[in-house]
Amino acid sequence: MTTRRYPHQFRFQVISSWLAENYSPRIALDVGGGKGLLAYLLNRRGWDVTVVDPVNQPLPPKYKDIISGQRILITNRDQIHRITAPFAEDMAKDFDLLIGLHAHGSNIKILNMAAKYKKDFLILPCCVIDEPIEIKGGINWMNSLEEYATKLGLPVKRHTFNFVRQSTALYTIEQDL
Repeated sequence: MTTRRYPHQFRFQVISSWLAENYSPRIALDVGGGKGLLAYLLNRRGWDVTVVDPVNQPLPPKYKDIISGQRILITNRDQIHRITAPFAEDMAKDFDLLIGLHAHGSNIKILNMAAKYKKDFLILPCCVIDEPIEIKGGINWMNSLEEYATKLGLPVKRHTFNFVRQSTALYTIEQDL
């Protein structure tokens, strides 16, 4: 039996479901979280997620539930915690899980802070934009981050989500640390 692959726009629903299945509800920081749909979905599941992003964007007005196929409205009363600033490493200390989906310039910081503060992380690195490393031709970015995390002593794992485009994540789970 083949697993259904969802279009890229459903990545937040897929990831929030996976997180809820694999982690207990926790206090999480969504680095570069944009409009905050992932935070919103996790908060509805009992989590406490804060978005840190230098651009203050409103929640989307609606999203499509991938199970029921229905459009779900997000009202003006629905809010998420938001820090409107670039991610700074000291922000990580008060959170249990650091999330970075397409978090330009923050993947190395997330790994450093996961190791320093003994935090779990989930990153879906897509490209080497604004990262504080030397970019070398022929070097796979995902493999480089996995190797870096391992050198930091993080018990990193890989997971590939069932949506198109960049869907491979690196992560740790609390009991592994």
